Amino acid sequence: MKQYLLWLAVVLLIGSCKNEEEALPAYLKIEPFTVDALGGAGWQKITDGWLYVNDKFLGGYSLPATVPVLVDGNVTIELYPGVKENGIVQTPGLYPFLEPYKATLTLNPAQTTTIQPNTKYFQDAIFPWSVERASFNATSLVLENRDGDTATTFIITPDGAFEGRSVYLGVDTAHSVIEIATETVENLPSTGGRPVWLEMHYRNDISFELWLLGDDGNGSNELAQPVYQFLPTEDWNKIYFNLTEFLVSLQQVNYRLFFRVTLPNGTSGTPDQTSGNVYLDNIRLVHF
Repeated sequence: MKQYLLWLAVVLLIGSCKNEEEALPAYLKIEPFTVDALGGAGWQKITDGWLYVNDKFLGGYSLPATVPVLVDGNVTIELYPGVKENGIVQTPGLYPFLEPYKATLTLNPAQTTTIQPNTKYFQDAIFPWSVERASFNATSLVLENRDGDTATTFIITPDGAFEGRSVYLGVDTAHSVIEIATETVENLPSTGGRPVWLEMHYRNDISFELWLLGDDGNGSNELAQPVYQFLPTEDWNKIYFNLTEFLVSLQQVNYRLFFRVTLPNGTSGTPDQTSGNVYLDNIRLVHF
């Protein structure tokens, strides 16, 4: 009798499962972000979107993406722009200075709805150097040659530029090192409570280094903190650096960005290459 009842229960369960219709998802097709800022999306590298539907987090997606959504009818959408922090593919994250895209949509099961997200910088985002000066076109940042070699210097040139004009740094076997520093920025947030990031375009056929310099405001006791070493890249690239931890570590009043290009020596002690070229553009510091 017990076996019969168990068999009957299984049959009824199977029958009820067959009668239940599986829920069909709606599909949300997400196009890459457009950007309301100088240079538009072409001057950014927004690789990801972090999606919320009705305040529920559905995940981070490489854009463009088509996402199944098990909700239909009227829904609210929030999509946050994401970048690769410090240029590392394994560390995608929200970019804190760009606004999320928000919309109210009607989703239908088994149907695809396409959105074209748009973003812009938050109104209270602070650029210590104006975006126009950081692009080296009509005006430009003040740069200083720091290597002590009067035969080497940077130039601001349209040749090979990202757009308009870019900073060019070149080395060869006669002058194998070039170092430059930006003008000073005062009192960047250094408690860790407010993030500070650097955006920059670059193109290089030789490795180069980025450092953060800091001093106490009296022009003495300059401290240096290494930030990143760039590997050669054939095409222009954009990178986003989170400088917050470096500022917390230095705890100074004035700060500069410092770039060093050096011909690398091979195992025989001679340079691996006879010349090297580095281009920089759109050097933007941004914080709240």
